[in-house]
Amino acid sequence: MEELLDQEVQNLPPSEKESSPWSIFLGLILTMLLGFLLGGVAAEVLARAYHTSLPDLMGGLSNGSNTLTRNLVRLGNFFPHLFAFTGGSIAIIWYAYRQKWFDYFQLRQWPSPLVLGLSLLCITATFFLAQTTYWINQNLPLPAGMLEMEENANALIKQLLVMDSPWELLLNLLVVGVAPALGEELVFRGVIQQQAQRLVKNPHVAIWITAILFSAIHFQFAGFLPRMVLGGVLGYLFWWSGNLWQPIIGHFLFNSLQVVAYYFVGDKIEAFSPDAKVQEPGWILGILGAICLIAIARVAKNLFNPSNPRT
Repeated sequence: MEELLDQEVQNLPPSEKESSPWSIFLGLILTMLLGFLLGGVAAEVLARAYHTSLPDLMGGLSNGSNTLTRNLVRLGNFFPHLFAFTGGSIAIIWYAYRQKWFDYFQLRQWPSPLVLGLSLLCITATFFLAQTTYWINQNLPLPAGMLEMEENANALIKQLLVMDSPWELLLNLLVVGVAPALGEELVFRGVIQQQAQRLVKNPHVAIWITAILFSAIHFQFAGFLPRMVLGGVLGYLFWWSGNLWQPIIGHFLFNSLQVVAYYFVGDKIEAFSPDAKVQEPGWILGILGAICLIAIARVAKNLFNPSNPRT
């Protein structure tokens, strides 16, 4: 991928070659901040149309909240995310690469069924490994402020996972599944990982730097390690395949399967959630998950580029 990206940069017009990774990082921060602002305004306008406000909705969200309240809070999270992550990443890459922005993101080719199957296997193995890493994370000493932030975030997520109809399920799949999968992969694997690789010249370092940032931006530090592992897996899926649809689909599956499980099983699914309180480490499942990921990695390297496997 490094060679392909360097070749793309060499083929750009002179004005576009001046966009260094650092300038793209700075531009990404600015466009995302602007996106959060615009998305927040759009969400507040929607709330005002129902004679309320986002702070009032967030503060009043509880087990007894009605469907409209839950949906307005969901959309209140959806618009800032959409504008900041999806809009911000596309804006800065369009500015840096102009007409080649879509090629830069490597989205033109849809993965084959075999590749999609590998994504599902990767996400399943990652899910089991996440259980073990979450137990490790739980046993690390964290400041009280971080733990409180985690509890507040989990309480909000739990409220938004209440779904009384198939329409709420579909909206949750959009807000929790589609939006983060598309927007966060455009930002982290599409922009940060590729630009980090331009800087450090080492794909493995770029992947794990990106995975750390991916986990940190969620501000849920009691689940930092499993999210970092997920970010690393998604990064390798992108690097091996050279196709951003691969981590987008993997990310979507990871989030959406949990939403669907909550809808059909309810509170019983908490015992299987990567963010649930883990009483025992589950070493066997964690080790099996790690072994499966290593095996899939060997298959993936040969499948995506058998003549010149990435190492």
